[in-house]
Parts: sequence; structure tokens; C-alpha cells
Amino acid sequence: MADYRRYGQSVQSEVYLEDNSLVGIAKGFQLPAIKWKTVTIETLGQVAVYEPPSRVLEALNGSLTMSFFEPELMGDFFNPTKSQKLQFHQYVDVSNEDGYDAERSFTRISILTMRFTGYEHQEVSLGENEEVPLDFSCSRLVQRIHDSDKTLLEIDVFGNKAGNSSGAFWS
Repeated sequence: MADYRRYGQSVQSEVYLEDNSLVGIAKGFQLPAIKWKTVTIETLGQVAVYEPPSRVLEALNGSLTMSFFEPELMGDFFNPTKSQKLQFHQYVDVSNEDGYDAERSFTRISILTMRFTGYEHQEVSLGENEEVPLDFSCSRLVQRIHDSDKTLLEIDVFGNKAGNSSGAFWS
């Protein structure tokens, strides 16, 4: 039975390139929403309109704010014609009524193939931490827990895949 007297808190998120080179630390990121388009079913005599999900997802768009960004990578990242494969290592500390629970704490890994689609220049103030906000469009998203072979979610637009460790959503 699930223990509902615990909670998790994101404490840090490191961002890596495909080759495991550290890009920087994310101040925050918004992964793409997984939202299925729907089909409207309405027939004569039907009590209500029914809108089941179709096999097509809405666009996979998200945002990322880096607290520090390696300057030599900016040229590639600001190029909207070049895909980047990034890994987000999100450390989650789990606590219960006794405090920090090291056994249940985990690292969620999100691997995204993305193209950056926008950049917003921030106000520059002396003594303030650097922030680089980026918008992106994602063509592949895979999530899993570190040290686990189970896939929490896999969406691959060009590979025509949508599923998790239980298998494909649409077979």
C-alpha cells in the first residue's frame, strides 16, 4: 500500500549533452505537456458527446532557464536548424514524517531531442546571477529513474512511438 505521508522536492537539475558533458545547471525547466488531440463522437440518440484521445499528440514545446550556460555552446544552441540531445538529471529528495528518506529519494532522468526556438534577453544587473531562458520544440522525450531499466514515458515523433515500460500506447 502506498505511503501518502511523504513528499518529494526537486533540489537540483544538471543538464548534460548526449556525450555526458555537463552543459550547466537548470534553474528551472518546463517539459513538454503530453496532451492527446481528441476526436469528437456525437451520434443520434447519444446521451452526451464523447471525446476520446486520438493517436496524435499536441506539439511538444517546453522551456528551460539555465542558471549558467557554457558560452562556447551558445552558437549551437541558438541555431534553430540543429537538434540537440540533452539529458536533465533531476534530483528528488523524498521526506516522510521522520525527515529525509535516502532510500526513497531518486534521480529522474529526462532525455530530450530538441531544437531551441526562442531566446529572451534578460535584464543585466551587477551582482546578479546569470540566467538564460530558452524555448524549445521537442521531437523525442524519454523519462526513466536512474539505475532502472523501466521507461516511465517515451514519445518519439519521427520514430512514431508513444509508450512506457508496459509497451506501446497504440498497438
